[in-house]
Amino acid sequence: MRIALDLLSPWARILEWAALPLGLEVERVPPDADLSGYDLLLRFSPEVFEGDERAHPGRRAIEAYADLLIQKRLFRALGIPTPPFGRVTNPAEWEAMVRVNGLPAWLKDRKGRRAERVDAPGFEPPPGSFLYERALPFEAELLLLAVRDARGGVHLGPAARREGKAWRAPAPLPEKADRHLAHLLGALSHTGGLEVRAGLLGGEVYFLDFAPFPTARSLYLPAFPEAHLRAVLGHAVPELLLSRPAALFAASSREAALRFPYAHPFVLDRPYVRVEAADEGTLLERIRALQESASQSESTKE
Repeated sequence: MRIALDLLSPWARILEWAALPLGLEVERVPPDADLSGYDLLLRFSPEVFEGDERAHPGRRAIEAYADLLIQKRLFRALGIPTPPFGRVTNPAEWEAMVRVNGLPAWLKDRKGRRAERVDAPGFEPPPGSFLYERALPFEAELLLLAVRDARGGVHLGPAARREGKAWRAPAPLPEKADRHLAHLLGALSHTGGLEVRAGLLGGEVYFLDFAPFPTARSLYLPAFPEAHLRAVLGHAVPELLLSRPAALFAASSREAALRFPYAHPFVLDRPYVRVEAADEGTLLERIRALQESASQSESTKE
């Protein structure tokens, strides 16, 4: 099987790594490449391989990924809790959302690339179409992983909890999270992996946003990208297990990533390190050491 991979995305390398143990022929191609002869086209944005039936993720999943407003409306339609939200195109609409839902709130661009927290009245959003999202006082921020196989079966991975700049796993899976993930995967008609960023408040899990493929933040679980590819290809999906407690940390620089003795560094859109330990206590110590190292590195730059 020949597989074309979107050349422009930093996440392409993740699927290249995942393809190696499966013996797959994966080629990175530019958007204007001749695609004849390829069996599968893997993409990370709706503009790439547009209209081609071989493209994965499919139209519904990739279009939702590219627009936070679509994601939020989908959560609401499925009965999945999400913070109060609304589209904002001018100061009057922002003020209306604040009057109804309050502050603090996030102003987010709809692609999910930038977010600005607003704590006080009098803020005016810049021109354009944005998302208002109420900033709830979450007790924890979580990353939820699931893979839907070709038969519709849903396989859950261990959740991770944010600890500063790190994602630490395993974390307890909140009540109803499994049902919400299954409903979302079904509504998207999505076969493959799904990452969902969520918040926990008063025992309720709130979905915030998702990606229908592996990104850097899910690499605390090395089995996830391969399971994603297996599902897309119609193969059996193995159990998503974490052999030891692990964490993923975004490093300030390549040099900082290489300095830490317990970490496995790699570079995607920026340097990352994955660290693991025999027990939770040792892992937390290593996370703290990573964060202290990062703070010292940033202080040195200043």
